[in-house]
Amino acid sequence: MITLRQLEIFLAVARRQHVTLAARDVHLSQSAVSAALSELAERLGGPLLERAGRRIVLTDRGHRLAFDAEDLLQRVTDLERRYTKAGGVSGRLRIGASSTIGTYLLPAIVGAFVQDHPEVEVDLEVGNTAAIENQLVQRQLDIAFIEGPSHHPQVEAMPWREDKLVVFVAPGHALASRRKLRPAQIQGERWIMREEGSGTRSVFEAAMLLHGLQVRAALTFGHSEAVKQAVQAGLGIGCLSELAVRRELAARELIALRVPQLDLSRRLWRIGRRAAYESSLLQAFAAHLASKPGKRPT
Repeated sequence: MITLRQLEIFLAVARRQHVTLAARDVHLSQSAVSAALSELAERLGGPLLERAGRRIVLTDRGHRLAFDAEDLLQRVTDLERRYTKAGGVSGRLRIGASSTIGTYLLPAIVGAFVQDHPEVEVDLEVGNTAAIENQLVQRQLDIAFIEGPSHHPQVEAMPWREDKLVVFVAPGHALASRRKLRPAQIQGERWIMREEGSGTRSVFEAAMLLHGLQVRAALTFGHSEAVKQAVQAGLGIGCLSELAVRRELAARELIALRVPQLDLSRRLWRIGRRAAYESSLLQAFAAHLASKPGKRPT
């Protein structure tokens, strides 16, 4: 019979992609981990893992087992908590977010959630949209928030909030005093942009493309703060979420440009693995999200 301990060991190896590191996580020797994996593979009729260089990766059978095993273990954890902790919310929640959301929205939301549920530990991973989506699919995250709809077949996306991008320059820039601009008038500017894979960049490029325009990045940065600093230094023109530049616009450290023909509105999305079991902890966090005021997509 397959045991829960075998499934825990298998998932540890699947996450770490390394037997030695997984053995430390589950407090066993390498030989004990290897023996558990061999017995599990034998009972399930085929190999679950294979070597790829120095890493250990899942076979197709292993991928299917990882999905089922993680849901099963989470159900067991919820069952145990229901009887031993009177249904209290506890555990570790792994949240991923694209840069804008993770930097300017989630910290306060997560902080309030942990304050309400002190037995919860939260890991917040911030990266670009493409990276966060990949981590969710690879089961390194429980829930994630991105700046554009997902098209991955294993991901379920739900509209979460509305956002809007803004084109901005330094106060001394030649365009700072212009009352209104057309998209074609900003195309040839020296652009300071987020990296490829960024939801912010994708939305901006798609909006320009609707007018038959393409822009070339003079400088590319992996974080919104670096884009702001470069624009403030007079190195070019930028486009970021209004969440990222709200303080600088209010202080007149940056100037927003009016480009009314350019639709820079977007939705922010909550994403999860399709058909995955939603733990009691995840349900509690979802309820917390629903209780927070803010712009909602229509």
